[in-house]
Amino acid sequence: MKRKIYSLLVFGLLIGSAACRKGFEDLNRPYSDADDSRISIPGLYNGMVESFTKYGDDALNVSLLYPITNQQAYQNTLAPYVNYAGGYWGQYYPVLQNYRQLMMLIDKQPDKAAFTNVRSMATILLASRTLRMLDYYGDIPYSQAVKAADGSTNFRPAYDKQADVYKSVLADLKTAVEGLTSAPGQTSIGASESFLKNDLEAWRKFGNALRLRYAVRLYNKENALSSGIITDIIGGNKPLPNNQSVAAADIWKDNFGLWPTNFSNAGIFAALDAKWNSYAELSISNMRMSSNVWQQLSSSNDSSGAGIFDPRTYVWFMTSNRDKWAPQPQDGSQSEGGRPFEGGMTTRRAIGADIANKFSAVNFNLAADRVYYPILIITEADVHFLKAEIYQRGMGVAKDIVKAKAEYEAGLKASVNFWYGYTNNSSFWPSKPAAPTAGQMIAFLTNPKVLYNGANDADALRKIATQAWLATMFQPWEAWAIVRRTGLTPKDPNYTPSVVNKLPYPDDETINNHDNWQKATNGASPGQQVLQKVYWMP
Repeated sequence: MKRKIYSLLVFGLLIGSAACRKGFEDLNRPYSDADDSRISIPGLYNGMVESFTKYGDDALNVSLLYPITNQQAYQNTLAPYVNYAGGYWGQYYPVLQNYRQLMMLIDKQPDKAAFTNVRSMATILLASRTLRMLDYYGDIPYSQAVKAADGSTNFRPAYDKQADVYKSVLADLKTAVEGLTSAPGQTSIGASESFLKNDLEAWRKFGNALRLRYAVRLYNKENALSSGIITDIIGGNKPLPNNQSVAAADIWKDNFGLWPTNFSNAGIFAALDAKWNSYAELSISNMRMSSNVWQQLSSSNDSSGAGIFDPRTYVWFMTSNRDKWAPQPQDGSQSEGGRPFEGGMTTRRAIGADIANKFSAVNFNLAADRVYYPILIITEADVHFLKAEIYQRGMGVAKDIVKAKAEYEAGLKASVNFWYGYTNNSSFWPSKPAAPTAGQMIAFLTNPKVLYNGANDADALRKIATQAWLATMFQPWEAWAIVRRTGLTPKDPNYTPSVVNKLPYPDDETINNHDNWQKATNGASPGQQVLQKVYWMP
């Protein structure tokens, strides 16, 4: 009965689905077939890390998030995104179950203080998932969720108000970051700490970066709380990603997410297979570089690429099979006929082999890289753009347009350096695009579409939002948050996407948790639910 009720099929899973275990088999033992007597602290922790292999959620990205954020070109095939809207929901609750099981197991240890770092790291991991869950759905079951083992009264948990959960998670994040300790006597879980490899400074940066992101996101709704977080981190000079090294041994220390090479058995993660499939499968994708994005990368429509000023263009995209830089109109008024991605391909098609492919697509090497491509959560560039907005607006610190400009330009440089560092480190890329010269970077920073003028608040904030949106080109869930929060990102004048302010709740909720679902939605249909704003939206 417990395995049927609510989405807490979690209760029977304990550690999540077995569908994405490539690269985790050895680390998962003995919990792969665990019962309460066999689960372990390393196993439960690594189960939480394993869940990030599902973090890409690519079908939802290409069917909904890229089109409504005006990033990639409008799809030739209208994919039913509602079919994918419950994916993240179903992935989240096994993670929450893992976390709570892990906390109980730590609390049973006679030397539980020796597990302080493990507790903190797990709390930061859960926070990153919970915060995104709130961004997607708004109110969610949280405080009473995954407690079916405590009795039948918990089979159908109530929905917590999103504002309450945001505050609770941010408080937990602060405690977790401050709890990380270099004092002797801490228990190491060895290779099971496969996310940031026991690097405590990287963990502090990751936790503080998340805190800063949500302080900015909630600023207009929770001014005192957000200002306090900003003052604590920036005024207190707390660790944040900065001055990244893009060497393979270090790039992940300031750019947080799932890096395949951080695992003892990297394998080919199912998440990276899903990424490839989302580009290759016509019924889902057919994604192309959009005219809206092209306008932010090039100063002209010259198909030779003579107008390209943004160096990231050469990493993110490729010419059409006619060897032209050709964006697809965002509004879908011109359809695509080619197939730049197909199963079994290991290199892009030879120029001229697929002449019907007339638009520029995502770079084949980026799409097909199952070896090194990271599933990103937050990067150094993201943090610099947050700080640029903080200084430009005077959020929790004194307004300072000089510092705002410095952070804005640091964000641009960090983004460019990150993507060229990625290509240089990846063994999948057969040839590496040449990193931009100092002169090319100056031309980039001084291009009228990029040049920063802090004396003009409206223009400065628009440029910060635009560049933050571009930097999250392959973090579409974050691009969606930037679009919804700021309203300042570029839009194609000929294309107005559907209004989707949040994801609808999964259909299972109407059956397995109906009364609480009814209270949260007032019986609204999925089409009505998506019009409701999440807490921090203006």
